[in-house]
Amino acid sequence: MRQFAAATAILVALAMPALADEPRIATLSASGAGSVSVVPDIAIVTIGVVSQAETAREALDANSADLRKVIKTILGEGIKETDVGTSGFSVNAIYEGKPYRSSSSGSEKPPRVVGYQVSNEVRVTIRDLAQSGAVLDKVVTAGANRINDIQFDVSDPETPSDEALKQAIADARKQGELMAEAAGVRLVRILDINASSGRPAFARAEMRAVSDSVPIMPGERQMTANANISWEIAPE
Repeated sequence: MRQFAAATAILVALAMPALADEPRIATLSASGAGSVSVVPDIAIVTIGVVSQAETAREALDANSADLRKVIKTILGEGIKETDVGTSGFSVNAIYEGKPYRSSSSGSEKPPRVVGYQVSNEVRVTIRDLAQSGAVLDKVVTAGANRINDIQFDVSDPETPSDEALKQAIADARKQGELMAEAAGVRLVRILDINASSGRPAFARAEMRAVSDSVPIMPGERQMTANANISWEIAPE
């Protein structure tokens, strides 16, 4: 056992000079950025119906009838069923007054229930922005009384993302070449490359149910990307 340990120690000792003599690689790193203008081509909107009645049953029946009309209107505009889905549903009691303490028993009494409210919402993807205003106008006429927001997006985010990445990598390479030329060294080989991109954050437009035609302005955003490249360098 002692002989084995001694042999191991000798091997390690022999290897240490080789590691110490290994030349250190000189490196150069550069960063780059890319940006592509993106115009959204789809709108995602939450459309709902809120109904109130004395009983939960009456409120639910009225709500369901109105929402069926709204969905029929949406589908009538050429929107596919797969682009319409329930996003929220609730039934809540409507109270009058505040909790109070009974003078006879001393116990706390809840406020009086005076009715019920039913809310049902669907999330709709409109793939033709040109018809967004008309769709909102018609669903309000059909009975929708809640439009929470409109979120704009792109149906194909990969194409602008790829272009932004290409720009970022090309920019990083250009910066590296400029620095190498200024420093009097040459780029030997790429040691490491990292790149990332993010989806553009399109604004959400708060909407209220109105009977007038609804103007829609999707605007424009930038798809950005960043890249970092490290090279091995050597003297010219």
